[in-house]
Amino acid sequence: MNKDNKDLNELVESNETQTEETEAKTAKAEAKSKNKKSKSKKECGFKKFFTSRKFKKGGFSTAVIAVFIVAVIALNMVAVLATNKVSMLSIDLSEQQNYNINQDTIDFIETIDKDVTITVLASESDYSSANEYYNMANILLKQFHNHNGKIKIEYVDLTANPTYVNNYENENLYGGEYIVSCGDKYRVLTMDDLFEIGYASDGTTQEIQSLNVEPAVTTAILNVTSENQIKVQFIDGFGDYNAEGFKNLLKQNNYDVSSVLTLTEDIDKTTQAVVLYTPSADLDDKSVEKIKKFLNNNGEYGKNLIYVANDMKLDTPNITALLEEWGMKLADGVVAEMDYSKLLSPNSLYISVSDYSNEEYTEGLKDKTLPFVAGYTRPIEIKDNNTAKALLTTSATSRLVPFDADENFSIDNVEDNQYNVAVVGSKISGEEGIASNVAVFGSALAFDQEAMKIPSYNNGAYVINMVNKLTDNQDEGIAIDGKDLTKPNLGITTDQIYAWAVVCIGVIPVIIIIFAIVVWVRRRNR
Repeated sequence: MNKDNKDLNELVESNETQTEETEAKTAKAEAKSKNKKSKSKKECGFKKFFTSRKFKKGGFSTAVIAVFIVAVIALNMVAVLATNKVSMLSIDLSEQQNYNINQDTIDFIETIDKDVTITVLASESDYSSANEYYNMANILLKQFHNHNGKIKIEYVDLTANPTYVNNYENENLYGGEYIVSCGDKYRVLTMDDLFEIGYASDGTTQEIQSLNVEPAVTTAILNVTSENQIKVQFIDGFGDYNAEGFKNLLKQNNYDVSSVLTLTEDIDKTTQAVVLYTPSADLDDKSVEKIKKFLNNNGEYGKNLIYVANDMKLDTPNITALLEEWGMKLADGVVAEMDYSKLLSPNSLYISVSDYSNEEYTEGLKDKTLPFVAGYTRPIEIKDNNTAKALLTTSATSRLVPFDADENFSIDNVEDNQYNVAVVGSKISGEEGIASNVAVFGSALAFDQEAMKIPSYNNGAYVINMVNKLTDNQDEGIAIDGKDLTKPNLGITTDQIYAWAVVCIGVIPVIIIIFAIVVWVRRRNR
């Protein structure tokens, strides 16, 4: 019995030992397996993260953002390059469009078929960074090349290239000036040509008031590319006058403008037209004979006189006799326009819009709907319909206020009538059919520099078109103004406001909505 118990105890002990060993092995194996699984789970975790829905959603968003940023940077780089090469792609937010050349300039330079070089006497970096005005000038200048590849822009730093001036021995060249050249012909544009300097409102400080790069360069290109230059002389010696607006318009259109003192000098035989501008004294007998001889041109005709009348009552019997030979006479008074739709201001009956009455002299105008404005007009009577024809007229409801009107005068007692603002008288050579012409304008205000600058008026365009007709000049007339820097440079126009409103309120939100729908559909279908 005791033996059996002993054997039983040994067996139990043996089993317990085996059990402990087995448990130890199992525990060891489990620990090893657990470490292996832990390592396996860690490795699988990285794989699952990159394939998880969370990663895919976040990764897609990150990728989209990255692509968007890259696209914006690339688009900005392309936009900068594009606007440098093609200025029309840039947006000018200045109200006066100070950074763009106007359409008349574009139309002209696109017709140039000769190689033209515009040389700026400075390095480009120094020139454009000097100040805002030079930078503006440089931007305008580059547009000439952008619209016509035959017009090249180059920069020469006189400090680095001092011998360059030897190419122009007859010129005193200074940094910042331009040289516009075509073949052997060239024009030097000085700082006075490029910038108009005046006094600020304080009356003491000088400032740049107008940027004249566009008209100056355009005129120079016309000068160097044209085969012929027509001469016009202004008759001096019969009172002071200010015809700078008219002279500048002629120069801008490649006319060689000079003066002649007929009291002591003869009119140049090569001159095509003489101008008698608002004389305050009568012509002397010798001057009348010189003008008559000039117009007759040894019976060959082909010459012209342009007379702009003074609006004052003057005793000018010699001028009166000369005009009557060409079928016309100035009336003794000024016109009051009673058609209020033609007045520029209801407060003045003396400044109004004229009607075109001769199609021959409106041919060539780009926009015949634009008005021609005249003021304080001394009307011109046609005495010979076979010689003289009206160019511009008032309405049929105009009235004449005589020079001798006193305090008892009432305009209500004057009859309505139509008056001539401008008239041309012509005499034709019987053999050649070539005409000499005398064109008379009763309004000096029509030739005012500001009146001829305003783009909503046709004054500048009509006057140069008329002179071209008289002188048989085949060049297309141009009337280009500089950039007025005294007006606000910033501030966008109504059209630009509408354009940006469409982009900001319409285009951009639509793009965002489309993008959001694409993202939503993509996520929904996953």
